[in-house]
Amino acid sequence: MPTLNVYLHGRKVGTLDSDNGRLSFRYDQEYSMSATPEPLSFSLPIRKEAFPEEAIVPFFSNLLPDEGVRIRIAEILGVSPDNIFGLLQAIGEDCAGAVALFTPEKTPVEQGRPLYRPLSEDEADDVLTHLAERPLNIGAKDFHISGAGAQDKLVACVEKGRVLLPLNGTPSTHIIKPGIERFPESVFNEYFCMKLAKACGLRVAECDILEIKGIPYYVVERYDREKVDGFWRRLHQEDFCQLLGVDPKIKYESEGGPGLIRCFDLMRRMELSAADTIAFLDQIIFCFLVGNGDAHAKNFSVIYRNGRAELAPAYDLLSTTVYPNLVAKLAMKIEKEYNFRWITHGKFVRMGQKAGISEKVIDLELAKITKRITTAVPKVKLNLSKRHPADVYGKIQSGIELRLAQLSV
Repeated sequence: MPTLNVYLHGRKVGTLDSDNGRLSFRYDQEYSMSATPEPLSFSLPIRKEAFPEEAIVPFFSNLLPDEGVRIRIAEILGVSPDNIFGLLQAIGEDCAGAVALFTPEKTPVEQGRPLYRPLSEDEADDVLTHLAERPLNIGAKDFHISGAGAQDKLVACVEKGRVLLPLNGTPSTHIIKPGIERFPESVFNEYFCMKLAKACGLRVAECDILEIKGIPYYVVERYDREKVDGFWRRLHQEDFCQLLGVDPKIKYESEGGPGLIRCFDLMRRMELSAADTIAFLDQIIFCFLVGNGDAHAKNFSVIYRNGRAELAPAYDLLSTTVYPNLVAKLAMKIEKEYNFRWITHGKFVRMGQKAGISEKVIDLELAKITKRITTAVPKVKLNLSKRHPADVYGKIQSGIELRLAQLSV
């Protein structure tokens, strides 16, 4: 029976098995009986019995790219897009968080022996301009890294403007995104939204613009990596779909995926701090104001430090409302409303009350974020325009002003 060994923080925790296409996961007995065994997932607590396919698909499937990218990768590999085992066997040696999957004859590289292959500018240009044909740079020797999400990207390392490929399970540190052809200036759009979020006091992943052969790319540091004693190490993380056991195929609330009330309830059950609850609320307010209609449950995560979960920094912030070819609706409704145009102060209050947050707290956070964003927008726009001028900044600003007016009614 085909088997993949599942590692967490470089330590084998169990096996993923495929029995005639039916998946199961079982924790290793030795790991389960150790002093402090960390569960692979909040939805997969430590136990002796194997977990059946129905219980594990949401976690493992969420380690892989979304459907469009997954289909292209599957075509290259000659497997079915629904073959989670086959896809993870090919690209699962460095996944989100501290998870890695290896065939039995292989093991992760030792922490003190990371392997990198620096790319010349020509090589980096070739890889990045052909991600549509070679998603995640699939097929490169000893490079088997998965990246979740729907957008083409390269998961690698960036040092002093140079791209390096981490090999044989060496931790990646950055995500590099090219522009999306049907969404003009998407690179600068995401860069602006992330810098604006930071200026508004939100915790965000660090980001920058990388130019290769004159082409701009959006680069974001992985928040689930940290440097210790000169070496990169993984921090475990899970997105809200994994935490809730939701298949990524239904990540949008309108398709049956999680909504805000369910997300707030999850945070309560996980005993996240009150500060994390406020931080999540602030992210939701910010996403509304910038017009981010792709803020679904998979784009929010928790990160684990010393066995405790905390809300991960904001990431994947993009104004979707600046593109007229996209429907201007939210991924998770606010008090029964998906349409940006009809979101009001009152709807935020009623949503908050259903989530167990008082009207006073909602009022305070709305006032805080609206004041900060009003002050920050012109400053961030002016600052970014000096180095990376783009028309999309003004379009995002106009949308913010429109939605600020909605909240003032």
